[in-house]
Amino acid sequence: MAATVHQPALSQPGPQTLRPVRGLPGAPPPARKPPPLPKPAPGREIARPLPAGAVIPLPLPRPKDLGGAAAKETLAEPSAEAPPAMDEAELAACLSDFAQQGGVVIPAPPPDPQERQTAAQMAACTIPGPVTFAQVKLPDGRPVRLESAITVRCTFAREIAAWIRDDLAPIATRAGGELAQVSGVGGYACRPRNGQAGAQISEHASGNALDLLALTFADGRMIDLWTDTAETKEIRAAVRESVCKRFFTVLGPGSDAAHANHLHIDLRARRNGYRMCQWDVK
Repeated sequence: MAATVHQPALSQPGPQTLRPVRGLPGAPPPARKPPPLPKPAPGREIARPLPAGAVIPLPLPRPKDLGGAAAKETLAEPSAEAPPAMDEAELAACLSDFAQQGGVVIPAPPPDPQERQTAAQMAACTIPGPVTFAQVKLPDGRPVRLESAITVRCTFAREIAAWIRDDLAPIATRAGGELAQVSGVGGYACRPRNGQAGAQISEHASGNALDLLALTFADGRMIDLWTDTAETKEIRAAVRESVCKRFFTVLGPGSDAAHANHLHIDLRARRNGYRMCQWDVK
């Protein structure tokens, strides 16, 4: 296993732990509509942001672009404590770092007062220091868009922005292209790991994980990260090397059936600094 993971000043929120909402106004449109996404492995669904106004405890419908009928989703209902909230100074410093990495925050609307959750869901499915964004600006000012806006922890958003800006964009340049979009992204999802009842709560439930499928170049080329082809092997190998250096967990093809058709990354801390890099590039 391999080791590891300007915009105007923003008003800084006080200590808090908020619930995420997707479908935010002002999110830029995708650079190019990608082809239909693949059907996930049985029992597994790529994490997707929640639609605006959705009640977080309800199961999410299977996206049409993944094909098939609606999948049964096991809701997170563990006896877990909420992740510690970020204090004001810590969040302010993180937001500053995020902006310096090219991250562009999208203001989130106020929470829906009609939303209700159980105590266990409130504890397990909250995000400390949430940040919602849909693009990262490169040093030359060009934006790299996410296919859809995501809400994740500020600390995780900061690392995603740095990865896109400092690693993925240069990889695309060396391959003779310009990175325009990170496709097939999914962030928050209130569920156990792999959607399995009784499993530990997923890092997606606290905004500490991301799923992705492909990189899209400005000329329209799409590099599927989960498809083994000789033409893209060098690019995928470079992406693997970079992502395993930055993030604590990397799961992709070759790790297990649940991650055979996409890449999962997170910053889950483990004892003794242990990291997982399980992605076979062929």
